Amino acid sequence: MTRAARIVFLLLVVATAASFFVAQRLKNQPAVFQGVYYSPVLSPNGDGRYERLKLRFRIKRSTPVTVEVVNTDNEAVATLARDRPAQKYKRIALEWDGRNDDGRLVKDGRYRIKFTLPEEGRSVVWQKASFAVQTAPPEPRVRRIVGIPPRRTTALLPSVGGDPVEAVVTLRGWEPSARVVRTGPGTPRVVRTLAVEDVARPSTGTRLRDPRDGKRYRRADAGRVRWDGKTDDGRPAPDGTYVIQVCVRNRAGVLGCGPRASGKDGLPAPDEDGRGRLRGNGGVTVRRLGVQPSPVPVKAGNRIGFYVDSRGAAYDWTLRRVGTRRPVASGRSRKPALKVSPRSSRAGVYRLTVTANGRRVTVPALAGDARRQSVLVVLPGITWQGLNAVDDDGDGLANTLTGAETSRASRIRSERVMAGLPAGFDAAVQPAIEWLVRHRKRFEVTTDLALAQGRGPKLDGHKGVLLVGEARWTTPQNGEALRAYVRRGGVVAGLDPSGLRRGVELAQDGGQLREPGPFEATNALGVRSKGAVRLDGPPQNDKDDIGLFDGTDGRFDGYPVGWPAEGVEGGQAVATAVDRRDHVIIAAYKIGDGFLIRTGLPTFAGRLARDADTSDLMESAWRRLSR
Repeated sequence: MTRAARIVFLLLVVATAASFFVAQRLKNQPAVFQGVYYSPVLSPNGDGRYERLKLRFRIKRSTPVTVEVVNTDNEAVATLARDRPAQKYKRIALEWDGRNDDGRLVKDGRYRIKFTLPEEGRSVVWQKASFAVQTAPPEPRVRRIVGIPPRRTTALLPSVGGDPVEAVVTLRGWEPSARVVRTGPGTPRVVRTLAVEDVARPSTGTRLRDPRDGKRYRRADAGRVRWDGKTDDGRPAPDGTYVIQVCVRNRAGVLGCGPRASGKDGLPAPDEDGRGRLRGNGGVTVRRLGVQPSPVPVKAGNRIGFYVDSRGAAYDWTLRRVGTRRPVASGRSRKPALKVSPRSSRAGVYRLTVTANGRRVTVPALAGDARRQSVLVVLPGITWQGLNAVDDDGDGLANTLTGAETSRASRIRSERVMAGLPAGFDAAVQPAIEWLVRHRKRFEVTTDLALAQGRGPKLDGHKGVLLVGEARWTTPQNGEALRAYVRRGGVVAGLDPSGLRRGVELAQDGGQLREPGPFEATNALGVRSKGAVRLDGPPQNDKDDIGLFDGTDGRFDGYPVGWPAEGVEGGQAVATAVDRRDHVIIAAYKIGDGFLIRTGLPTFAGRLARDADTSDLMESAWRRLSR
């Protein structure tokens, strides 16, 4: 080592030793600053609690002082006073709003106060106490409803025995509270405030003083909440989907709720991570009557089975065949399992009406034909369940297929209890089935859900397939099977042009539908159409190479709206009816060895009973389907 290097090394040693002794001197002279006090928390979030840090201290002698806030790395984040004159033993009061010198809120975390005496070249970070900046809310949650496995299903009220539901809640905060929020149908709203009972509390160090009124609260770690299914005014809560929401405050008084709150009203909101789920398991469904039918037609000669949830009460039931007036059967029962004979060798669509607890619920049911028929009628069972708002996973949010692809709220069980006829049944399904019965057409019947599950009648073995009702969603497997069926020589006719435009995945076990896709201009059969337009005049026969319009006058009046077709993948138009702007509304396409027929008219089924040309077109399509 050179002489110069040795000199530098000795200087560094001396400087290090000097700084050590200065630091020790400061540690041994804390009395320079006296009466130092500041609150343990700061929460600059605008809720009126602990919004500003109030600092008080005195100095042993008169001298300027600089006061800073430093983080855990002793880095200055904000200056509270710079070279401020201080008089001997006179108290100095300062405040801090939680913002750094650039005016931005600092991050949540722990901080300390640093004092500097510029004239003496001395500074000290106050080590006796630190304080926390807390703006993030706590995260209490409902762990489970007693007797309900987590994330498996929802609790039901009224209970069969009349008991309330009991929720086990995790709190870890102060001032616990709870309430019941009706999440649907309609706008979410609070219906009941609840007490948090049987709270588990730590034994020490748990008191917190409210800075506004001086009240002291003890920390709560866990508790239980009970709801008897009534609203704050003592009335029974209406049928719907509900969630129990619990709230607590942290040490800084920040209110946090589970499921987490959104907006000023504090109502629950789904997670923002794309899951679309209410965090926790506080879902409660109020349902006084529900019926679960099967998406699969019962075989001829067998009884149709239903699950009836009447909450243990006796119920009256009536079974009617669509297209006939007299009931097939009726009765009274209390058993959840109801089995009824259709009393017919013909395939049919039925309506079961159940009455109990002041409620009336009607659901569809299917029965097969005793003999194989030429035409298979397919009803939109996937869409029926996709729009059926039921809380499947017990989070308090109804599950339907109308949400985002990745949302957990868009995952539904394929077979669920219904609270009434599916959307579109009366307007699009029943009129078409009534026409078939009135014109003595024999057919097989199933649902697209049964086809996707591989249950019931198959496409193969039938000359034609009639799609009745709006099949808003379809599985990729069903779409490919229909296209292959047509290419092999089959005939498919669709009465609703808006369907088959959204995909959905069916789980391998067939028990769950998930990952609904967006609207596609090209449907599962390859027909491209951007959507509905107002018709410029009635659709009229423009081309007919297969006799599709035989028996009609070639003009279809009374339709204000249509879905123009812009062509079909791998197909050629063989019959068309257009409006005055040459929109192709009604069309038949040759695809491979088979044909695809589409009406292009959303209200087609509803006009079958009162419009002769509509009925004649249906008759012509049936001849093509069944030949």
